[in-house]
Amino acid sequence: MNEYLSAAAEYGWHPWPFFWIFPVLFWLAAITFAVRFRRGCGRDSGVGLLRSAFARGEISEEDYLSRLAVLRRSRRLF
Repeated sequence: MNEYLSAAAEYGWHPWPFFWIFPVLFWLAAITFAVRFRRGCGRDSGVGLLRSAFARGEISEEDYLSRLAVLRRSRRLF
């Protein structure tokens, strides 16, 4: 019986010393993605600035639509 217990202790499941690294990397990636996504869709983005200028009447609808098309086209390249 004693041999069995020593064998189980020797060959039992032992967590990898850095088992915590995978959850940390997952949450870092999730937070990074959320921040980048939010920053890209925010008011400081090109589309947000363009919408603000159109809302203030600084540019016409024609200008707005043409510039918006350029921004969307350039966004697809990345």
